[in-house]
Amino acid sequence: MVPEGLILLASVTYAVGALRMTRRGALAQQLNAVESIASVDVLCLDKTGTLTEPGLTVVRLVPAAGADEEVLRLALGRYAASSPGANSTLRALGESLPGEAAPVHAQIPFSSRRRWGALELDDGAYVLGAPELFPLGRLAGVAEADARAGRRVLAFARTDAPLDGEAALPTRLELLGLVVVAERLRPDARQTVAFFAAEGVALAVLSGDRPETVASIAAEAGIETSAPIDGGALPEDPDELRRLVLEHRVVGRITPQGKRRVVEALRDGGRYVAMIGDGVNDVPALKAARLAIAQGSGAQMARSVSDLVLVRGDFAALPAMVGEGRKILRNLQRVAKLFVTKSVFAVFLILSIGLTPTAYPLLPRQLTLAAAITIGLPSIFLALAPSTGTFRTRGFLREVARFAVPAGTAAGLGVLSGYLLALNVANVPLEEARTVATTVLVAIGLYLILALEAAGRRRGTAISILCGALGALYLVVLAVPGSRSFFALHGLGVGGWIAVLVGSGLAIGFLWITDDRFVPGRLAV
Repeated sequence: MVPEGLILLASVTYAVGALRMTRRGALAQQLNAVESIASVDVLCLDKTGTLTEPGLTVVRLVPAAGADEEVLRLALGRYAASSPGANSTLRALGESLPGEAAPVHAQIPFSSRRRWGALELDDGAYVLGAPELFPLGRLAGVAEADARAGRRVLAFARTDAPLDGEAALPTRLELLGLVVVAERLRPDARQTVAFFAAEGVALAVLSGDRPETVASIAAEAGIETSAPIDGGALPEDPDELRRLVLEHRVVGRITPQGKRRVVEALRDGGRYVAMIGDGVNDVPALKAARLAIAQGSGAQMARSVSDLVLVRGDFAALPAMVGEGRKILRNLQRVAKLFVTKSVFAVFLILSIGLTPTAYPLLPRQLTLAAAITIGLPSIFLALAPSTGTFRTRGFLREVARFAVPAGTAAGLGVLSGYLLALNVANVPLEEARTVATTVLVAIGLYLILALEAAGRRRGTAISILCGALGALYLVVLAVPGSRSFFALHGLGVGGWIAVLVGSGLAIGFLWITDDRFVPGRLAV
């Protein structure tokens, strides 16, 4: 009575789906990632490397008053070359402003929480970080204009004060200038964002950059945003935080723990949240999400905790994966109705004739044959076949029951009617009466496949051919003496065929009368 075949079918189907995703550039590290990616309704992502190209480019240098641009250029090049750990910004500086490495006496690595990093060299300490942390003077307007244009602005300063071991911002900073770097929007970012919008998936951009910068890139990609949120002003209340993120969609200057809080608030509010990340700072949010997606070029720790890894780091590969996952789940939801129908049918026979002295209408081998033809073989094709239609995860059990209960009851009535008619009216032997019951069950099962799957002309034709082939296979089994003997079947006479027609007609007529969803081509998923 337990549809154990459904578990095997789901596992095999997920494995095939994972293989197809691999061909599209994603490695599924957890088998349920195929199902999860289809169920996502909120996607949290960083701006850099997802909406934009992974690399940065130095656009220009803006020296401070009294500073020389060449001195600024050389100092930045030496800072980038001397830094022991290079992030994307330092790599961009090193590529655009080559310099010679100098001995490092002390270092404070860049942190998204502090928003600055520093090196102590022979001639003093140099600090690179968010411009609002530095006394910009007349350069404040320049930094604001570039940030609103979607560029990343960093301030660079020097000090004679030694670096504090507690990572406090050094004092007596002398501003040397600003460095403006830019990210290029991925060519297919707009199409990817449009796909998610059409599928009802909300996008939330969580970034450590300035809110205005993040909002500019998000708007360019087509994400509908209102005023961006500063990550330092996130509300403590989870409900308010969830509402705020879904309304505004863009959060800038957010810390790793802030990302985790946002993901947890959305998840605890009943949303199916996916998180895309690539760095160690994204690990808390990745672990909190229902589906963790890592960039293939990201940190090893981020990849290790993720369910799905974008091997080529291609954000545009996600729509095809979502489509693949939703196709598989849509098909499995329909196929599950056939498996549960068999269970309802078994319960009906047990409660009706199994408690009486009358011989049971089906032997185990006969039930196995009927189940293989009407469920086992077709479900393999149906679970992997192309499909269209609506997709929803809510109300799954109710939807399955609405199909399986009347279908299983009708199948039980049809089999029982044909069996008793053949046994008590046509007075055929028990072996032939059981053959009648098996034949009726096969006929009703093939009809249920038509009612469930035959939607549209092309698909309806394909399903009709499939059902015809399966019906012919059963007739071959019934006609060949060896297979007929193996399954304990018997050749049918006129009375037996009449009983088959009556039992099948009663069951199909019952389904037509009770619900027009059982008319082929009308059933909605």
